[in-house]
Amino acid sequence: MSKLFGSEEEIGPEEQHRRTLEAKKAAEGDEHEHHRAPAKKTAAKKAVPAQTRSSHSHSDDDDEPKRTSSPLHPTKSAATGNTLAHDQMLTVHILTHVPEHAPREDDPHYHLFEQAKARLKRQGMWKCIINDDLCEGDPELHHTHVEFSQINQVDEKKIEQALGLHFETDEDFQKWAESPGNLEVLCANHHRAHYGIHVIPGPLWEALRFHKTGTGPAAEFVPADQVEDRKNDDDDDDDGKKPATRARAAK
Repeated sequence: MSKLFGSEEEIGPEEQHRRTLEAKKAAEGDEHEHHRAPAKKTAAKKAVPAQTRSSHSHSDDDDEPKRTSSPLHPTKSAATGNTLAHDQMLTVHILTHVPEHAPREDDPHYHLFEQAKARLKRQGMWKCIINDDLCEGDPELHHTHVEFSQINQVDEKKIEQALGLHFETDEDFQKWAESPGNLEVLCANHHRAHYGIHVIPGPLWEALRFHKTGTGPAAEFVPADQVEDRKNDDDDDDDGKKPATRARAAK
């Protein structure tokens, strides 16, 4: 076989040079393929859709809370976990049950109510007990624990236990109902109007009682004929990214 094809010793210098060049080119080709493979991987990495990459990336915007106008799903801050300030429209329809009672002026204890009012004025206490930046209107006397119209519907014993009182007779109870123990001075705004105890649910109104001056109110009364206008105002505020500061009760 060596005689047919020639041995390494019998190969001429030209053939030896040709084989050497071919071997060198083959080696260079292998080295080029070795270095080119990572480039293919890099290209594949770059081909990942932007949407996929963004799901794993972090930017300063990640800490910014996403606002929503839905009161059922208040927005939370991604940075702090706190629920953001928001307005929540609460529509309240209340059916009150008022028992039969004589006109207020005919009540034999009504004069005690007037006496309490006069005494508060003399003592310089004829002003809203809340006395903050939400006050407005003239002072009025509010029945704190038992409304006059509900006197015949309450259990005197429960009142004694709750307030640490003792009534010897029903007359004592009737007198107490029109005394300073059951009366407090509120401005019209906190009594019957915008922030009134008679128009805002108790838990929200109690927050108004201890409201910090300069902060937004816990709730405010919005007449039914103004609800749509207020909703439109809220929509405008959302478009302008204005922070919400109030919860409102509509009746």
